[in-house]
Amino acid sequence: MYLTIALSVLALLAVISVIRIIIGPTVWDRLMSFNLFASKVSILIVLYAAMTERTYLLDFAITFVLLGFISVVFIANFVQRRGKI
Repeated sequence: MYLTIALSVLALLAVISVIRIIIGPTVWDRLMSFNLFASKVSILIVLYAAMTERTYLLDFAITFVLLGFISVVFIANFVQRRGKI
């Protein structure tokens, strides 16, 4: 029961992060919101894996966290250089 409530709250917070990504006034706000969204989704995957006892989902969570981190670093680097490769 408590895990279901935690999943619901985290899903709501993930939706709020997506809204912040859409209306964020600056690129940096959007980037930070994307990082928060990726973290919340990975926590959702971990909690769902714990609730359903499906351990293979933990591999997906680790992969999702790594992809989210790498994408945030690359996008921040791209924005800081103003689009120059």
